[in-house]
Amino acid sequence: MDSMSNLTINDRKLVVGIDFGTTFSGAAWAETRRSDHQSIVEIWPADIGTHEGMSSPKVPTELRYTPQGIEWGFQIPPLADRNQWFKLGLSDGQRASGQRESSEVLTTDYLRMLCEHLLYTLDQQLGASILRTIPIEFCLTVPAIWSEVAKQKTLDACQKAGLKSSSEILLVSEPEAAAIYALQGLDPHGLSIGESFVLCDAGGGTVDLISYTITSLKPILKVREAAPGSGGLCGSTFLNRRFGEFLVEKLGQERGWDDEILAEAMERFDTVIKRQFSTSTSNVGYTIPVPGIDNNERLGVRRGRFNIKAEEVKGIFDPIVDKIIKLVNDQIRATSRPIRAVLLVGGFGQNNYLKERLRTSLSSAVQILQPPNAWTAVLRGAVMMGLARSDPRLTSVSLESRAARKHYGATLSVSFVAGKHDDSKKFWCPIDAAYRVLAMRWFIKKGELVEEGKPVEIDFVHRVSTPAAHMGNFAIDIWCDEISDVAPVHKNSNGRDLVTLRADLSHISISDIGSFPIERGADGNNYYKVPGTIEATFYSASTKYVLVCKGQRCDSVTAEYV
Repeated sequence: MDSMSNLTINDRKLVVGIDFGTTFSGAAWAETRRSDHQSIVEIWPADIGTHEGMSSPKVPTELRYTPQGIEWGFQIPPLADRNQWFKLGLSDGQRASGQRESSEVLTTDYLRMLCEHLLYTLDQQLGASILRTIPIEFCLTVPAIWSEVAKQKTLDACQKAGLKSSSEILLVSEPEAAAIYALQGLDPHGLSIGESFVLCDAGGGTVDLISYTITSLKPILKVREAAPGSGGLCGSTFLNRRFGEFLVEKLGQERGWDDEILAEAMERFDTVIKRQFSTSTSNVGYTIPVPGIDNNERLGVRRGRFNIKAEEVKGIFDPIVDKIIKLVNDQIRATSRPIRAVLLVGGFGQNNYLKERLRTSLSSAVQILQPPNAWTAVLRGAVMMGLARSDPRLTSVSLESRAARKHYGATLSVSFVAGKHDDSKKFWCPIDAAYRVLAMRWFIKKGELVEEGKPVEIDFVHRVSTPAAHMGNFAIDIWCDEISDVAPVHKNSNGRDLVTLRADLSHISISDIGSFPIERGADGNNYYKVPGTIEATFYSASTKYVLVCKGQRCDSVTAEYV
């Protein structure tokens, strides 16, 4: 970071990271001229019409509509109904119980409130005059396991919420951001080239895993992905759901049971039991307030309090923790190399029971570490990645390559080759007087290393009959497959259409049309051969596709996610 001294006033930018989480969200920023100093929003509004009142590194991802306006985060009264966990709906399309608005609408409204408060905070700390003149670049975190559709929905909601970035909003993978922050905090004197680590980002909704191998220590730490990342929907939110189901099954039919009792019990579980439970306290029971329910010795209710046995709490935790342990073990096996440590980050990553279970389940040679600021590691790492994007001189941890999680490719018409292609899929082409077939051409195959920002190309030829006043339009479908181990030759049930690229070639002039080579088809007609290239450029949490024709990028290409 010595290069900071070389930055001029014209290089000054403000990089803002937003971690939109399932249960909690946060925002942080840093200036390019002081990239080693990050500021996190820690003061949040406690009431409508205010900007202060609560102190926390994060704010609840909760929303409530009232006649007086929108309440969000800490503004919502403790026992009031609210919209929560709506982030998950961006991925699965489902609505939580009692949720009237779509997850897209809730996300947009929530991000609007968060961004308004963020801008107020920046105004208070930096001053209005600076905010009017300094470019602001936004980085938004998304789960690595999310589909491209879910990521696009998040980005759309961000833009509708009013986020105005001086450059394109940078989508970053949550575990990758957490890893960048956690790895730069490790003692460099204790690291060696070739050592590998697994990063487990256990949050409210998703658990993402990613593994890295150190390739260089100087002048900065350099790493590459050791295996394709993995993950699942097994965050702490699912503990809350299991606890709620447990309570309803136990007490839902008792006289006096109502939604207020459930809400108060859920708050007790979320703020006390979930944080305190560990293997060392596994013989200790817990009490939950259930005012209004009659004494019932059989159920464990006495004087308005419900006693939960330790084995019952363990039964709530274990199915979720077991899934995480399996994910970690699978990721370790996928790296095919010794793992020095598992780095636990995220809100659920701070849980003692999860840490202790991992410790007893993995080899004693693998350390289980909870880095400092684990709850805000994703947020802090997002700012670091934004700074590196803004000025490569500010890179503190360099990710040399990623391991592809899916096969990515395009379906193109190619000459049929017996033994290679499926005979049932061939069709007769009168232009070539030969059989052709629709087959896959792959940009990248699952497990292969992908370099950041380096385009991968697929060449093709588009044929247009002569004479032609213009080239017209054409479309190419991009396809992905995250299930098949070996990239298939043809589309199959394991994959799905990802995006359609549409190109309008009508802007190509008549003189340019005349420069294309002409070939005579077996059908007796002449055809222009229009050469083209599809470029796929892979980033942390997004992929950019570009159609190139006659050496020029087609400005009118649109991406339609399906």
